[in-house]
Amino acid sequence: MNFDFYMPVRVVSGRTALADSAAQLKKLGDSCMVVTGKRSAKASGALDDLTEVLRREKISCTVYDGITENPLLSSCEEAAALAAEKKAAFVVGIGGGSPLDAAKAIAALAANPGLDREGFFQKAWKNPPLPIVLIGTTSGTGSEVSPTSVLTVDGVKKSVSGPELYASLAIANPAYTGTMSYNTTVSTGLDAFCHAVEGYFSPACDDITGYLAEKAMPMVYRGLKMMRPEMEMTPAFREQMYYGSLWAGLVLNAHGTSFPHPYGYVLTENHGIPHGKACAVFLPALLLHCAQYAPEKMERFLRVLDTDLPAVNQLLDSLSGVERISMTKEEIQSYRKRFTGLKHYANTPGAYSEEQGLRLFETLFLK
Repeated sequence: MNFDFYMPVRVVSGRTALADSAAQLKKLGDSCMVVTGKRSAKASGALDDLTEVLRREKISCTVYDGITENPLLSSCEEAAALAAEKKAAFVVGIGGGSPLDAAKAIAALAANPGLDREGFFQKAWKNPPLPIVLIGTTSGTGSEVSPTSVLTVDGVKKSVSGPELYASLAIANPAYTGTMSYNTTVSTGLDAFCHAVEGYFSPACDDITGYLAEKAMPMVYRGLKMMRPEMEMTPAFREQMYYGSLWAGLVLNAHGTSFPHPYGYVLTENHGIPHGKACAVFLPALLLHCAQYAPEKMERFLRVLDTDLPAVNQLLDSLSGVERISMTKEEIQSYRKRFTGLKHYANTPGAYSEEQGLRLFETLFLK
């Protein structure tokens, strides 16, 4: 048995996880910056629960609720300036992947006032980021347990990653996902499935991450098969999807992603497709590729899901909405630079290439 597994985030799970973590929060300092979007932190009850714990522990807080989907670096810079002004000792992110990723960036920027954008992405940080606490309200991103922040700069997604950006504490309470809309539940569920599958087929996948992926994939896949706009999303369903996404996040943390993720960024940036659905558009192509280059692993994958490959790919196509996307040949060619030299190609059985990516885009979108 061989493995190399590193995940330093303290994860506290359950419906009383925030209250149970009061002492841990107090150890981080007497003031904090709380980073949210406009809706989910409040609607889920997470912000109220946090505020109550902070009040009891006499920790002051400043709330910044200007984080949008696909968070802007400019918003993070604004929030970081406020955090520095208020002398925040730590940063709390509440929400889906966008506020959580933003919180990581804000923690780094607040600790390094005056840092320019190039220095930020190159991690030319004189000081370590402020301690980070992450509270997820969706079931898909895995951001709670990853050291990566994906931000939007001039319409293009860019990421910064490193062990400095791991959270000190993650609160894992499935009840906070209960107010997600149907469409958000679908997209985040697809994102979680992509994380588990892309990591599972990574050439670097080992015994620990293979185990976690085989735990995550059927949990999320069963949930995806149930998806209907009119369905009742019970607490049991929410819990299944949340913990499936958490296990998938641990796989993501260990092995990263394959080509569906950077290709998905192109759809999000240029066609407004939500991140999870955008990545899932390309997952059938990855699975067909893996069936050729990792046939034994594919057989095991299908046994774990108790299904066949056409059924998996049909479900992915129906939930991602791939048939609604169209492009011209000129548009596809304009993305060539985005496909060049991606590290994700080496994270794919049998590797992958820029030319294969261009052909895939033509197959899927050239109408």
